[in-house]
Amino acid sequence: MRKFIFTLLVVTLTPNLSYSLDAAVKGFIALDAFNYKKIQRTKDSLDVGIGVLDLKIFAEQDDMTAAIKLNIDGNLSVQNNLFEEAYATYRGFKNWKITLGKGVVKFQNLHWGVIENTYQDGGTVLESENSWRKISNKALVSFAYGNKGLGFTNTFTIWGDSQEIQFDEKGNPKFSASGAGTTISPKFITAYETKAVPAFTTQKQLGLANKFEFYKTQDWTFTTGQAYFKNKLQDKASYAIDFGATLDSTVWEFWVDAIYGFTSKSPFEAYTTYRKNEYFLQTGLQYHFDEYWSVLTNLEYLHVKDQAHTYTNFTVDGITYAADSKIDRAGQTVVSSSYKIEVGGQYKLSKSSFITTGVLYEKKIAAKNGVKDLTFIKGVFNANAEAFQLLSSISFWF
Repeated sequence: MRKFIFTLLVVTLTPNLSYSLDAAVKGFIALDAFNYKKIQRTKDSLDVGIGVLDLKIFAEQDDMTAAIKLNIDGNLSVQNNLFEEAYATYRGFKNWKITLGKGVVKFQNLHWGVIENTYQDGGTVLESENSWRKISNKALVSFAYGNKGLGFTNTFTIWGDSQEIQFDEKGNPKFSASGAGTTISPKFITAYETKAVPAFTTQKQLGLANKFEFYKTQDWTFTTGQAYFKNKLQDKASYAIDFGATLDSTVWEFWVDAIYGFTSKSPFEAYTTYRKNEYFLQTGLQYHFDEYWSVLTNLEYLHVKDQAHTYTNFTVDGITYAADSKIDRAGQTVVSSSYKIEVGGQYKLSKSSFITTGVLYEKKIAAKNGVKDLTFIKGVFNANAEAFQLLSSISFWF
């Protein structure tokens, strides 16, 4: 088996005249009524408008279900990027669920914060350098066994990136480069040539993930997950392990998640790194005073040690290549620690809508090659800076 092809399985899901097809449209909108941000060494900003907008369409017939989630905030000019999720699921075997398509790879215990999402889903004012985040927009096939009645669910996923590095007929990677290609005037590489693909080839890349969820304890869910990825050009595989727990009762909600991740990428990949170790911890709670009012708090810590590649000229088929934009941070090691604290209150307007108001404080401490207190480090956003955010939003599920 060389390819995992994902489609909506239109023929399979087309309703037979003797059966009914149930369909539903679900979505989430967060409108920022007031969003004030202040980052150290930059000007204040006040944003009013749409904060988050998600739209997902579900269809169900017998033991088959399908879902499409529009990639509303993505780059729609990229092939196959219209849908962030597009998958079909078969539930015809007892306690089993088989999913094929494009979507989110399960291994983390992801949870929203107060006014920002978690670091694992891009929720930051100062920006973060962690490589292990929510694995989304991936081609996948997953096998899940279990349910609430059994007290556990285990989900195993085989997945791949929707962008594949291209190779020539000799098996050499193709580069985006400019220059003469001689020893005196080499071609300068900016990136590998990639192509958006609806299916991934396991000879070129392979991702594996597993998530185990345990429900036996009342109101508690305990999770553990592992993820693995390697493509043809990478000398080392990237991997991560996650542990989490969630309490969901009528009065208290509590969440905690911890991740260790290792990342290694080939020299000219996007967000490349030779060796990156990262540690993440999130914990938070929500207390409901009554049916309408609640208070929330969320704390997060992220530690990243990132060692960059070193670059030397090399020759392929008589053409000499050299690094371009990445050479100025070749060999550097950056150690950064980010902290985020959020507190806020929430008022429930109706069953599916609420108002959230809160404040966020974030700080990043970074050092390059052991040198501390630098205000600029190549490849690091807002090194050694603090940030403050005050936000009030109206959110609505439909």
